[in-house]
Amino acid sequence: MDYHYRDSYRDYEYKKGYKDGFYDGKPGYRGLRRSQNGVLLGVCQGFADWIGIPAWPLRLATIITFVVSGFWPVGALYLLAAVIIKPERR
Repeated sequence: MDYHYRDSYRDYEYKKGYKDGFYDGKPGYRGLRRSQNGVLLGVCQGFADWIGIPAWPLRLATIITFVVSGFWPVGALYLLAAVIIKPERR
């Protein structure tokens, strides 16, 4: 195999944040966790940190979905997510 090709591919993996074929955007990142800095139970902030986007679009979508669905299914899923997802450690 051409060594130059392998070295350039390794550089590409490093620049894109890939390690062993899996996306690893933050070094030492362990997975989905509820945020301690969240507004209400930290679910939206935890998802936003996990995806790597700002939290406000998720919060806005959650509020709109709460209102449109009549609060029951989304409220139950939100509370279930708050119970199931482990909080981040400080």
